Amino acid sequence: MIREYLASLRERGELDAILPDLLTEMGYRVFSRPSVGTRQHGVDIGAVGRDIDGQDKVFLFSVKAGSLSRQDWNVGQQALKPSLDEILHVYLRARLPIEHTQLPVVVCLTFGGGIDESVRSDVEGYINFNSNDRISFRQWDGDHLAALIDEGPLREGLMSGDLRGHLRKAVAMVEEPEVAMSHFGQLIRVLTDEAKPKSADRLRRVRQMTLSLWIMFGWAREAENVEAPYRASEMALLHAWQLLKQDLGKTTQAGEAAGLAFNALVELHHAIWDELYAKAILPHANTQHGISSAIRSMSAVDVNLKLFEMVGRIALRGLWLVWLASDFAKAPQLVPDGDQAEAIDELALQLVALIRNNPALLTPIADWQAIDIGLAITFLACRKPFHDAIGEWADSLSDKAWFAYRTHGAYPTRHASYWYLVSHPASSSDEYRQESTEGSVLYPMLAFWAEALKREDVLDRLVDFKAEDLPHCNFQMFLLDQDSEAQLYLGDDRHGSVLCDVTPKKGETRTLFMARRECEAITDYNRLSAVELGHWPIVLTACRLHRMPVPPQLWLDIIDAAAKDDDRPVSATPPASSGPQPTRSPIPRRRWRPMLRASTSRPAVAAATLDNHEIAHVCSMHIALGYAQVD
Repeated sequence: MIREYLASLRERGELDAILPDLLTEMGYRVFSRPSVGTRQHGVDIGAVGRDIDGQDKVFLFSVKAGSLSRQDWNVGQQALKPSLDEILHVYLRARLPIEHTQLPVVVCLTFGGGIDESVRSDVEGYINFNSNDRISFRQWDGDHLAALIDEGPLREGLMSGDLRGHLRKAVAMVEEPEVAMSHFGQLIRVLTDEAKPKSADRLRRVRQMTLSLWIMFGWAREAENVEAPYRASEMALLHAWQLLKQDLGKTTQAGEAAGLAFNALVELHHAIWDELYAKAILPHANTQHGISSAIRSMSAVDVNLKLFEMVGRIALRGLWLVWLASDFAKAPQLVPDGDQAEAIDELALQLVALIRNNPALLTPIADWQAIDIGLAITFLACRKPFHDAIGEWADSLSDKAWFAYRTHGAYPTRHASYWYLVSHPASSSDEYRQESTEGSVLYPMLAFWAEALKREDVLDRLVDFKAEDLPHCNFQMFLLDQDSEAQLYLGDDRHGSVLCDVTPKKGETRTLFMARRECEAITDYNRLSAVELGHWPIVLTACRLHRMPVPPQLWLDIIDAAAKDDDRPVSATPPASSGPQPTRSPIPRRRWRPMLRASTSRPAVAAATLDNHEIAHVCSMHIALGYAQVD
């Protein structure tokens, strides 16, 4: 299994990414790692370690992907033979660190597969001709690397019995994400729970997680279904933080090693995101109903849940980009115009297009979808040109939620059970509506941003909605507290505080005032390890994965920065895109009729796809009465 995984890896960013950890695990000291943009003269990785004869030697690795064929050996600048020539004629004479010049050198021909028979004699002849008393050659092919991984980070003493079985089952079931995650999750949890207090053991566990995730990702990519590795990468990221947080940020050798290991896991997480979203999903964001129709479910609930999950994941990737541009701040910042803003704007445009072209994203069916909406708003708020997009989205969300509630459609409910959502609304009685909307984090969040962005129309609607239809509903905000550091990353929900009765008022910034006052009183957010070390996206990753609302502490810096620039945010028309512009048109009858027949939320679907409320209301009433023709 490991050998086939290694053969599937690409050279850059994959095979050469796991080798440094493997060498460190074996006791080597890595002094040169793969880099982009600098000439390496044939050496991808350099390390010093004790050889099998007991003598310290310099090991120089030239890495190639897959199996070594004749073309890979001697054709083009990326072939292996020219790289070996550069090592012998340039690197050993001018680039080898001076402290290692007296040590014997082992040049390692490294590739994930095997050697084709057509080129084996050429390789052996080259090695025999260039070997001498100081320089020797060694072949690290897929079989050798698989044996090292199996005997090292995955050897029986560290990953035996059930754990090895869980890894194999997770890899085998990558096309069934729920099953794969049940096994991989067990693997991650046991590695975390059984970690010893020593830094070396905790670091070893994180490297095991990373290599196991690489194996899972390699197989999933071959199967063209990387959903399971994406879920696994989020979980591994949080468990790795829990294991390494006491070493990260230190200037010691253990701190440096922890930083490299955690950074490798973050980069792998983003590589999986790129494979799933940047390549497969976002290119279709500008297509009307393109993403929602691709979900291929006859249930409107399935489409709704999957779309909002996508929004949360895309926004979280954007917030990592914001983090890179924020210079290790303790909360998201307003990113100014410049080179760093270009990548953020590109992703934000795709997110806005996704929302505009998939109207189900205007009608959340569950109140807890405020988590994904909150992540998206946080991301868009970091760039001032997108503040109007937030206001328009909040306007549509509040408007259609009110309409769905009054027409007994699929209004946001407090329940989280899938089967409850499939049958929601199960009754048109006032008692059912009140029980389903006893509390909400969605509406106070929308009121918060309506006040911050001076959208009086949205605020007034929410105030009227609360007074006329939801007097029984407890508007709430979630805040992290003194227990959150110990529980946040691993998913224990016995932490956090709730600010109740966050009722907005017309013409006032009452919601914003209450949130700010509470954040000043509860200062535990600033003592979270992820915040202290400038890694606030870890907090948001935990919120998304473990289904907790975004704490308002992450919004205040953005709001304050926007207020300093102007009394009202600048026009938030997103920058022009070179791609096709999103459009908005009614769904053809052949498309919406099956959706309505399969949906348990017919009025909400009508409200989401028709701009005129009266027409949508008539449409929903015709459907409810069973009329055959609806135009």
